[in-house]
Amino acid sequence: MKTKDRILLTSLKLFNEQGERNVSTNHIAAYLNISPGNLYYHFRNKNEIVYQLFLQYQAEVQSFMTLPQDGDITYEDKVHYLESILNSMWDYRFLHRDLQHLLQDDATLRDAYRAFSSRTVADGRNILLSMADSGVLLASREQIDALILNIWILVVSWSSFLQSISIQHNEAGTLRKALLKRAIYQIIALEEPFLCDDIKPLLPELKKKYLAGASTDPLTLFPTVLDEVENR
Repeated sequence: MKTKDRILLTSLKLFNEQGERNVSTNHIAAYLNISPGNLYYHFRNKNEIVYQLFLQYQAEVQSFMTLPQDGDITYEDKVHYLESILNSMWDYRFLHRDLQHLLQDDATLRDAYRAFSSRTVADGRNILLSMADSGVLLASREQIDALILNIWILVVSWSSFLQSISIQHNEAGTLRKALLKRAIYQIIALEEPFLCDDIKPLLPELKKKYLAGASTDPLTLFPTVLDEVENR
């Protein structure tokens, strides 16, 4: 593997595990057992590393946010979209967790992310419109517009939400894939009222899969005052 690719792979690993703000270029170089100068030969600074990782993430998302060639979307196709979203969220979880900070720090990334957001929301809306055309989704254009925006907000903010919950539990930096799966359950819950009757019998098993044994009660995600008293 080329040194540049090793730098990107290692940076992604460290950013995901420790958070981008806690990892410097010196940390990356030390982990790879290369000199900082060798790293700077390939990347001028950490922002450039983050930007290249974002481009990888963008290419991955755009590779699956496409309509089938025949234009008809089945619910099996929808499940594929959900799985792909989950995998991308997990593989590049630092981008979602640290998004506000990353966008504030880098104008180049900010411009690229704005274009990426616009295209991804447009692609997502086209997918929902195709589901409506095929009778899988029973929703008006206005409802679809609201639905895709709610789904987008959920996807981009879910990692940050989980991070805030882990901090409240005194487990800062902890993010488990099982909890990330809950985002897909929430997407299914958003779409469920609009799905046709033929699809709804498939949902209980699918929701069970993405809940991963967790309760549907949202309060179980939050620490309570009683918990704090008992833990003292």
